[in-house]
Amino acid sequence: MTLSIRERSQKVAACIKENEEQGVRGIAAATRLSKSSVHRHQQAINRRNQHPESSFWETTAGNQWLARLVFGLVYHFGIKQGVGPESLSAFIQAVHLDTHVASSASALRQLKAHVNQAIESYQSAQAEHCIPAKEKGICVGADETFFGLPVLVLLELSSGYIFVETECENRTYATWMDQVNNWWQDSPWQCHYLVSDGARALVKLAVSGLGCVSVADLFHALRALGQPMGRAIGQQSAALRKEQSNLRQQLNKCPQQADRSALELLIEHNTAALQQVQQDDQRYHEALEQISQTIHPFVPDSQQWQTQKQLLTNLASPLQCLWNLASTYGAQKAQKALDTFEEQISSFAQGIEAWQQWVTLELDSRTQDPAIRHWVRRSLLPWVYWTQQVDKTRHPSLKRRYQDTASGAFDRLLEADLTLALSDQQREQWIRWAQDFCAKYQRTSSAVEGRNGYLAKLHHARRGFSEQSLGVLTIIHNFDLKRQDGTTAAQRLFGHEFPDLFEWILTQAGDLPMPRRSSNTQQLIPSYVDAVPA
Repeated sequence: MTLSIRERSQKVAACIKENEEQGVRGIAAATRLSKSSVHRHQQAINRRNQHPESSFWETTAGNQWLARLVFGLVYHFGIKQGVGPESLSAFIQAVHLDTHVASSASALRQLKAHVNQAIESYQSAQAEHCIPAKEKGICVGADETFFGLPVLVLLELSSGYIFVETECENRTYATWMDQVNNWWQDSPWQCHYLVSDGARALVKLAVSGLGCVSVADLFHALRALGQPMGRAIGQQSAALRKEQSNLRQQLNKCPQQADRSALELLIEHNTAALQQVQQDDQRYHEALEQISQTIHPFVPDSQQWQTQKQLLTNLASPLQCLWNLASTYGAQKAQKALDTFEEQISSFAQGIEAWQQWVTLELDSRTQDPAIRHWVRRSLLPWVYWTQQVDKTRHPSLKRRYQDTASGAFDRLLEADLTLALSDQQREQWIRWAQDFCAKYQRTSSAVEGRNGYLAKLHHARRGFSEQSLGVLTIIHNFDLKRQDGTTAAQRLFGHEFPDLFEWILTQAGDLPMPRRSSNTQQLIPSYVDAVPA
């Protein structure tokens, strides 16, 4: 077995450490290396050991830690965060590692390329473990982001696993379908619904391509609904505040009592108008919150499974409030936004029904006991669902509402006879199942939007993507990035663990490159003593 340069150097360094007095001949005999090789390694070791800690890097343990440090630097900062090789080189030099590992920008680019190849080999090795053994239900979100050409992104919403992340010439249905078929065709995946911003190609992708329900993204829908009216309310409020400020300035400078009375009357009218706008603004925000609180698979008050008819009934009041405000704020634009939103209500209802049917199918296959089915549907799932909503939202008033709703659902759960009749193990199993399925109800494609934002940051840092770099980022997202519970997207989707990606890199990327000996030798400058003859 041929030893690497680092391994030979470590043998020489270990031999020197045991007996610093022995000569080249003794070291050569002990290490079974040639005398010339020992002599070269001695010289290299002396050149490298310029700092108190340098000798540690010559040991086996030190070299292993050095490899972990440098590969970790390249992986976590160079690849995952887009830090350039020049900055990485400056760091390596700052911590005195440049005498033990090649630290030039070009060397680090080559090292990064080796790491990228190791990451790609990881995905190839795990490919057979990323195919479900039986039919598996999913819910997906799709969108595109632009860095010149569009990057198509499609991921599984509950797990966060990315199926498609590719730069393409366009974003037509045919292009989307070409990318989707790479993992969809002849696979056991069953897609129950696709959440998107409503682009025609994505709607067709859902209905015709994946054979599932197309669900409008609630975030985009609420933003489009609220923008015209909210902008008009804000503009009118700002105009009234400015007018009031001007009137008060005039009042302070006015000496005539008659003029002052007129100004005070104007201020009074302005104050009343401003108060009305503020009240309308509050009604506007409350209506939007009520809409958000309503579009759920369960009716918040009764905990019953929400039907399309119930959804329309529960949305009637906040929508009527917005229609009343639209006559004053936003006019045609606000009314058009309301029309568009009302057209999307059926899509929201279809998403709810698709999830409910999915739950029913999985529940029926899991147990034949009608009592347990009823308990899960009517008591357990509502409590688990509203508890998850509390954790998801950061909006103070929405969080309070969800907390109250979750508390009521918990009381209902405790009242159910089966809750205490089941064993602790049975309850825990059903709670975990309910948590998994409640996470599968997704109202927005926020995960896709978040991914697009992350890509935008890296695109700026890297000044662009290559096909390989984008593919590597996808692998990292699926197999390395972890949620607070410590799981990766692949682990959540496929239900089993995968080898640690970084540890795989350490085993596949090879040895660290040795620093090159500087070729810059000191030039002797001749001294001209004699004067140059005329």
